[in-house]
Amino acid sequence: MLAFRRIGAASDQSRTDGGSPLRKRSSPGLTAAAFAACLLGAWVVQAAPSATSKPVDPKRYTGRWYEVARLPNKIQSNCAAATSDWSRDPDGDFLVVQTCHMGAADGSAKVWRGSGRIVDEASNSKFRIGFFGGLVQMDYWVLDRGDDYSWCMLTTPNPKWFWIMSRHPNLSPDEKAVLVARARALGFDVSKLIFDSQPSA
Repeated sequence: MLAFRRIGAASDQSRTDGGSPLRKRSSPGLTAAAFAACLLGAWVVQAAPSATSKPVDPKRYTGRWYEVARLPNKIQSNCAAATSDWSRDPDGDFLVVQTCHMGAADGSAKVWRGSGRIVDEASNSKFRIGFFGGLVQMDYWVLDRGDDYSWCMLTTPNPKWFWIMSRHPNLSPDEKAVLVARARALGFDVSKLIFDSQPSA
């Protein structure tokens, strides 16, 4: 579960021109941030999907999530056995460790570390995570989740990015079919989903 964008402005207000997730600020780190975001293929503008109607309990959201499926993206090209580990520091901010194994589940690990916070305190379903020392940021939106927090579906303000995540590394075909049907109901093109390869539990 990896996606990046250029860092936002000094305020937390997003741009409203066409739903773009990109925001600007003037700082010495702007060039580095823009370069990183460009390399990671995040320069896209589309309409944003609606947020989940279910509130998210931050405590129950923490822990390890295994990627079940994703829409294709350049950052995770040739990525297998992707995981996302969420924890909280004493101040209540999130610490996130994204891991991707190159080529296969036993391939070399590539790790991204980030930190961030909740930006929608009404539902706790939107998070802003900063990577590379905060130079590059990404908003993650929880669109849907299991009542028992056994699975969730994530996107960004740009629905080009989408992930189905699970607490379990391997799901049965029937379990996957149920989640794919929910993703389709949310309006995503499930024919393009890439199903991740996770090691056996």
